[in-house]
Amino acid sequence: MKTVIINRAVPGSGKTTMTRCITDELEKNQIPYAIHSTDDFFMVGNRYVFDITKLNEYHQKNLQNFEESLQKGVEVVICDNTNIAPWQSEPYTKLAREYGYQILYITLDPREIEKHVEAQKVTPQKPDAHGVEEDILKRMIEEYYTFDDLLNPKTVIDEEKHMHYEWSDEELKKVPVGIAKHFDLDFLIRILPHEYKEYQKKIGKKVLKIIKGEQ
Repeated sequence: MKTVIINRAVPGSGKTTMTRCITDELEKNQIPYAIHSTDDFFMVGNRYVFDITKLNEYHQKNLQNFEESLQKGVEVVICDNTNIAPWQSEPYTKLAREYGYQILYITLDPREIEKHVEAQKVTPQKPDAHGVEEDILKRMIEEYYTFDDLLNPKTVIDEEKHMHYEWSDEELKKVPVGIAKHFDLDFLIRILPHEYKEYQKKIGKKVLKIIKGEQ
């Protein structure tokens, strides 16, 4: 069945590696796929150069490319953004529903902060690392857990805790505009830090079963 995969993870969680494990399995089974990541627009050669003034523009470009893959009927379309809060992934899941795709979230629980910081360091061996600063990573981890329970549609929404945001190009930051919704999904795969190595071996087959309607 046509499937949209939404990755959800704090930078440095290993979602790029996990995505590669999935696409390796898709290629073995000759299943067409497309990956769309806003981060790709910030690449200059082999280096990641973030420009906050371009963030909304690049998100819109990524969303447009994502929709083009859906229009073409690509069997598996992956949104490889952080997607920590519902408002971030909602534009993608809305399109998925419009085009008749089932939705699978793959959420990777954060590791110790030190490991996220280390993974973000730009080195000669990792020139494409994003260099996200520790204070930002800490805020993202906090936000990950704030919205994590909204993956469960039975969770009661807390109007003080679960806010809906929009991006302000004028203020160059997210601004609250109401109450959050639940994440929209059909399937969820949660990967805990201690399961990461194990999941590299089995994630591809688990996703394949969902695509084939065997789970």
